[in-house]
Amino acid sequence: MKPAAATGKGRGLLMKREVWLTGGLLFFMMGLSSIAGGTVLVGSVGALLDAVESANNGGDKTILIADGTYDLSGVALFITVDGVTVRSASGNRSGVVLDSHYVEAGTTGIFRIVSSSVTIADLTLKRPYYHAIHISPAAGRSTENILIQNVHIIDPGEQAIKINPDDPYAATYTVNNSTIKNCLIELTDTGRTQLTSDYPCYTGGIDGHWAGNWTVQDNVIRGFWCSDALSEHGIHFWNNSSNIVVERNRIIDCDRGIGFGLGEQGNSGGIIRNNMIYHGPDHGYSDVGISLESTPDAQVYNNTVFHVHAYPAIEYRFAATTGALIANNLTNRDIWQRDGASGTESRNLTAAQASWFVNAVAGDLHLASAVSGVIDQGMALTGLTDDFDKEKRPQGRGIELGADEVLSGAFPGTLSWLMLLLGK
Repeated sequence: MKPAAATGKGRGLLMKREVWLTGGLLFFMMGLSSIAGGTVLVGSVGALLDAVESANNGGDKTILIADGTYDLSGVALFITVDGVTVRSASGNRSGVVLDSHYVEAGTTGIFRIVSSSVTIADLTLKRPYYHAIHISPAAGRSTENILIQNVHIIDPGEQAIKINPDDPYAATYTVNNSTIKNCLIELTDTGRTQLTSDYPCYTGGIDGHWAGNWTVQDNVIRGFWCSDALSEHGIHFWNNSSNIVVERNRIIDCDRGIGFGLGEQGNSGGIIRNNMIYHGPDHGYSDVGISLESTPDAQVYNNTVFHVHAYPAIEYRFAATTGALIANNLTNRDIWQRDGASGTESRNLTAAQASWFVNAVAGDLHLASAVSGVIDQGMALTGLTDDFDKEKRPQGRGIELGADEVLSGAFPGTLSWLMLLLGK
């Protein structure tokens, strides 16, 4: 508990661009300097493109970017070799801004990744025509061990992070065993007017197809809604994805929060736990906080969902959804079993009040007081060892419902379980 390198066709075009970073000091007149340990430091768009191309051809694989704003204007950083890291030199994600300005130049992302063991970290990615980061395997092998960490993505034209197999209908090679963490992914009011697809509101946070063994944790995702159509999810894994863990994320004002499966294009297994999901008044197409569709053997536990609109907090749907576990969740809206789904519901409370939380409208669904129907009312579950803040569960005689475990003595005037046992 806490208080409140681009395609060959595009390369010639890229090298004709003489676009330098703005808003910061030029590092070197050539913009690139090789430093010890297989690392290169870059300070211009041209140098960044050269560094990526060099890495793809056996050069330095760690690329550090000097602080500044870089006008990519649709140019993609196409990574084709294993073991590449691209991050800000300062470690400050707001210090390096890669801005694509919604320019479509035959590429699908600011970063286009087809290789394994790639890290993208400590950056801000703005206004891609399609995706900020697009990952899919190269011909002949699957992609694995992608790490996306401490990245701020602002106003994608479509989905912020897109994960695809080689073939969406009959995949042979997929993207697996990867992590997205500590990121801020958002669609602003301005970005909402700039969506690029012909399909209405074809946007969302993270969208994974045929993805296996991904972990999505400790992110903030907000603003994915439209007034004219239903947005995609803040976090969505479907179309033969499997064994996904989604934990400790804060999702604010997204029409659909977290989803496993969609219609008949399902998912298998996975865990959704310790997330905080808030949605304010209905924008016209508001939907469910957490959904399982055609997803067998998934577990949804210890999440806190608060909706101002009337749509359910959690749904599990369709006959292919079997063996679902829905437990220890704290919500203010119903949990719906629909369309032939089956599973077990246990220890859920669906009558939460806004006053129970530190700041519900800001998405801060930490408990503001020791609510008697919440404290110590949960059941022990395999894998449930901590809460939204990575604090140990349980702290008292039992496990709290929802995402927040209250530290002993956290609330003035509230006796800890140890004091009760000692008779003090």
